[in-house]
Amino acid sequence: MRRFAVPLLVALALTPGAVSAHGEAPRAAHGGLMQEAQELWVELVVKGTDVAVYVVDEARKPVPATQISGTATVLVGGQSYKVELSASGGDGVQGRLPAPVTGNVVAAVALKVGGKAVSAHFTSKI
Repeated sequence: MRRFAVPLLVALALTPGAVSAHGEAPRAAHGGLMQEAQELWVELVVKGTDVAVYVVDEARKPVPATQISGTATVLVGGQSYKVELSASGGDGVQGRLPAPVTGNVVAAVALKVGGKAVSAHFTSKI
């Protein structure tokens, strides 16, 4: 039993650092849903037909929209819509859905942030 104690203690000592490497999610600055994605934080805001995505780095600093491109795939009334996201000025990228979202938000975001692929999935009520 003792021979397992040391490896177990080492594993437990290393686990908290790996689990909390990025700490708690930052506050959603735009009132959206936050998700950690490839060492960044992605915020998704869906209001009616408007879709906006904001990215913050590990230091909680906004990534400029000029460094972000991609798509959001949003489920609306059982129909899936892929929305191209483009710079909206400031720190976010935006797109527009053909129909407004009501109720649950179910979305997948695929981005290029500074040339790096980043993806996040969101499910929640609005």
